[in-house]
Amino acid sequence: MKNRLFMQRGITMMEIMVTLAIVAIVLAVGIPSLSTWVQNNQVKSTAQSLLTGLQLARGTAVSQNTQAQFTLTGTSAGSADWQVIAASSSVPGSFLASDGATTIQTVPSAEMGANAVVGVNNLTWSTSCCATAIAAGTGMGSSPSVVFDAFGRMVTASSTIQRIDVTSTTDANSSANEAAYRRRVILISPSGTAILCRPSLPSTNPQGCP
Repeated sequence: MKNRLFMQRGITMMEIMVTLAIVAIVLAVGIPSLSTWVQNNQVKSTAQSLLTGLQLARGTAVSQNTQAQFTLTGTSAGSADWQVIAASSSVPGSFLASDGATTIQTVPSAEMGANAVVGVNNLTWSTSCCATAIAAGTGMGSSPSVVFDAFGRMVTASSTIQRIDVTSTTDANSSANEAAYRRRVILISPSGTAILCRPSLPSTNPQGCP
């Protein structure tokens, strides 16, 4: 059998440059999309966390036959920290630890991501309520809250949260790019029911806002 000589050929500079160009194009196209996806996911998870907190407060009030308070404890910049407290059994209506109130759960915004921020208002909502975004930080800084009674109904007060907007830090103060960043809105009715909706969708869509 004759020995065959195989010549080894290295990679040329032109091939390396073409490969690097292709990688650069892929990164340029993919990184913005990935960034949008991450921010949208954090907006979604933050909104779902807040809805869970509201449902926890309402459920606690009903199950313990007392009042329970959901409070946004974040900063005036709009961080979405929240806490649920059951009222004192010895001092009805008090949510102070010194009076015997019980903290049910505390959730820091760090668990949900730094790209999502919230704004709130205390206005009774109606149809076509959510076309304009609430700016991040609006109504925050003074621990806005909502209290539920033993029947699960909202205990109405002038400072009661009735709407929470969750937005991306990239698009926190406008309704632009709604389709990309998918602002979420939580609406709380006097009956105590909280719903989560997306204002970028039509009201006829099950996920759209009223």
